[in-house]
Amino acid sequence: MKYGILPMSLMGLGAVVGLGYGIVELGWLRGEEATEIKGAQVRSGALRISETVRANLEASNAAVLRCEIERGGTILFLEEEGKMVKVGDLVCELDVSELVDRGVEQEITVNRARADLTKAEEQFAIQEIQNLTDLAEAQLQLRFAEMDLEKYVGRDKSGADGASASAVSEWQHQIQGLDEDILLRAQELAQAKKELEFTRELVANDFAAQNDLEQDELSYERARIAKGQAEREKSLTLQYDHERRLEELRQAIETRKRDLQKTERQARAHLADFQADMDSARFTLAREEDKLTKIGEQVGKAKLYSPVNGILVYARERSRWGSGDPIEEGTQVRERQDIISIPQAGGMIAEAKLHETSLKRVQVGQKCLVRVDALPGQMFEGRVDFVAQLPDSGSYWSNPNQRVYRSLIAIDGGNEEMRPGMSCNVEILVEDLEDVLFVPRQCVFFDGRETVVFQSQAGEITRRVVEVGPDNAQFVTLVAGLSQGDVVLLAPPPDFKPEGASPGAPEDGPRAEQVAPNTSGGASSAKGGARDGYPGAAGASNSGATPAAGAAAWGSRDTSSGNPSGSAESGSSGHSRPSAGRSREGGAGSARGQRPSGGRPNGGRSGRGQAGSSKAGGGAQGSPTGHSPSSGRPSSGERSGSTPGKGGE
Repeated sequence: MKYGILPMSLMGLGAVVGLGYGIVELGWLRGEEATEIKGAQVRSGALRISETVRANLEASNAAVLRCEIERGGTILFLEEEGKMVKVGDLVCELDVSELVDRGVEQEITVNRARADLTKAEEQFAIQEIQNLTDLAEAQLQLRFAEMDLEKYVGRDKSGADGASASAVSEWQHQIQGLDEDILLRAQELAQAKKELEFTRELVANDFAAQNDLEQDELSYERARIAKGQAEREKSLTLQYDHERRLEELRQAIETRKRDLQKTERQARAHLADFQADMDSARFTLAREEDKLTKIGEQVGKAKLYSPVNGILVYARERSRWGSGDPIEEGTQVRERQDIISIPQAGGMIAEAKLHETSLKRVQVGQKCLVRVDALPGQMFEGRVDFVAQLPDSGSYWSNPNQRVYRSLIAIDGGNEEMRPGMSCNVEILVEDLEDVLFVPRQCVFFDGRETVVFQSQAGEITRRVVEVGPDNAQFVTLVAGLSQGDVVLLAPPPDFKPEGASPGAPEDGPRAEQVAPNTSGGASSAKGGARDGYPGAAGASNSGATPAAGAAAWGSRDTSSGNPSGSAESGSSGHSRPSAGRSREGGAGSARGQRPSGGRPNGGRSGRGQAGSSKAGGGAQGSPTGHSPSSGRPSSGERSGSTPGKGGE
């Protein structure tokens, strides 16, 4: 595909540090307009593939003091940050006035529980005595019933029921009484009979009156009836009363036995009730005493003392909505929240958040180069010590479409001037390539499923399909399609429109969401990269490659935020760098978090590109931001316009 000679008014393409990219000027005339297009040569040589991330320094070995009070508390006193403290120094005190009040109430509760336990123990002892009394009474009644049976039937020396010569039973005594009564009645009857016969003789001889005879006859009849009654009484007793009495006495014994069993069970039940009351009172007392002890321990934890000698550093943490509340007097802290950290000897580590697209290239053990913002000009070596397997939960809240993974970089050596909390840039060295072809990332674009570059030949712009390989923050390696010395444009023609959304970059090639160049020193600078003969990740930012205008360019992403963007920094003197965010109305947009010329992150999104430049320099042209987060490719529908930036007019 060829593009005819078109008037191109590109916004400021960024500074050109002459030989860095091998940028050349291509020019032609159309009518009275003169337009210059800058391009970059395909270079051959060594290239370092790396990932650059922002990180914060932390002590690898630190004594951490945290809030151990349930439900948290308010900081009443806090030692000044940065102060040198010694072992035993008071560094923080939390408000525990509510706990003190609870302690007084709890002590009253403990005394009441102790009294309840004493009462339960006494009631238990009383019940034990009552059980002994009830059991003794039941046993005595059983013994009495057994004795009644023995008394009635008698018991010989062998224990068998029945009469014996050595024991007279109640039954035997009763029979003897009946026999004696019958004998007595028989004698009375005989006596009455003699008197009646004698009276009859007297009446016959007229020595007694008839009335005396009648009285003797009546006495005789009475004696005869009395004897008959005594005989019948004995017969009835032998036939009925004896068996009935035996059964009554035997049943009385069984009843007393059942009463004894019932008394024993009742005694155990009553004792179990009081035992349960006593155990419950004892457990309640123990629980209330534990609460009182715990409250005392909580009050004791209100004052935090330094366990080691060192510099006091306030703990910092991030909430799900961003930065958490600062640690200061009056701050409410929650339980288990870190308050103070006192670093100890043992080196420093850098904690970073890796974008999910970097996980495949970053592995534990890879070497790193660390540059601390507060220590300009110094570089420290390190290694990747840890990469989380799951994304950081905080990223779900800060940006639902972004996933970052916590990683730790162990710093070798270090410096005494390093302090926890300092910001730094970490360049993770992924691979060092030898003798490869590469061009600036700004030269490569997606067009449907193809990766293309543009060349200007004899005044005409041509489209060239290329095959790309690994990339870093500034350069893309070329596998096929171009040769060393070929010149490719840093911007596509204005009428270039990509064909649909690209399904994704090659597995080993550059990615649609790339790391934006960071001028803070985290990526290898041109100077630093040349140290080992490899162009550094930040070397491009110093050599002045510029973003393309109005095309689905090879996107870039800033490592600090992981958000895709379609521009890189421009580095030309006299040109301001594009602001973060998406470009509107032809302004220059750059990756969020990218550092402007002042060296500080440019946070937030800009409605207009800040591409202010002199008229001679021209305005920096806005880069496309048409990347699809889900596919990692730029979309064809979101491109910044090709109109000149206002700064260049």
